[in-house]
Amino acid sequence: MRKIFNTGSSVTIEEFSSLRINGPYTLLKLGPDFAVIKSGDYKIEASGKDLIVETLSEEVAVFSFTAMTMLHVTSAEEDEEKYHA
Repeated sequence: MRKIFNTGSSVTIEEFSSLRINGPYTLLKLGPDFAVIKSGDYKIEASGKDLIVETLSEEVAVFSFTAMTMLHVTSAEEDEEKYHA
């Protein structure tokens, strides 16, 4: 099926225990208790206890924790500037 409208991405935090991304994203890193995702112009870092990847498809990702301990959102452009000389 083909999309008619490009609506971009949306990021939702539910009950401070899950992170849901709808739309285009890139999974940059995944560990036993953290996930780093690039969505649009932003880099999202989330960590917590007992990470469960509920959904990981082309345009939907759902990460759940028993307790989310950190959520950090930065501009992806700022992050790229740090590493370019």
